[in-house]
Amino acid sequence: MPWPRFDRRAYLLLLDDQRRLLLCGGCCGGWTVPQVRLTSGAHFMESATRFLDERFGVTSPRFGSVYGIRQSRAGDNWEFDRVTAAHAFIVRISDAEGATIEQTSATHTRWGTAELRRRRREISPEGIVLLVTGYIEGWIPDGPISLY
Repeated sequence: MPWPRFDRRAYLLLLDDQRRLLLCGGCCGGWTVPQVRLTSGAHFMESATRFLDERFGVTSPRFGSVYGIRQSRAGDNWEFDRVTAAHAFIVRISDAEGATIEQTSATHTRWGTAELRRRRREISPEGIVLLVTGYIEGWIPDGPISLY
């Protein structure tokens, strides 16, 4: 029986009331946003909603109207030998929810735009800081955008 293929991901850009992005610094040797690895056939938003509830206790996530979509072509990605897909969702959380996440996990922190810009090369996946700052500053249009 073939093992599940986790070639699809949902990146979660959790922004609090003060427009700080939640980052994890303990899982990958650098700073990253929370992410959900999905099996084939799993729905991106449903999986993201379930993860937010189970991992962070965010029971009614407020998804932003902007989200990014990236799908590779065969041979584009050194990590996989097949087509991959990723969605980046902006999720609004309260300051209290952000504080609770930080208190329950010493590896999570929230950075504002100045810190994000200053340390952008430390944050993966590449381009997340641009997406977040564009959303915060209002120069990214509403709706889905392609991240190619």
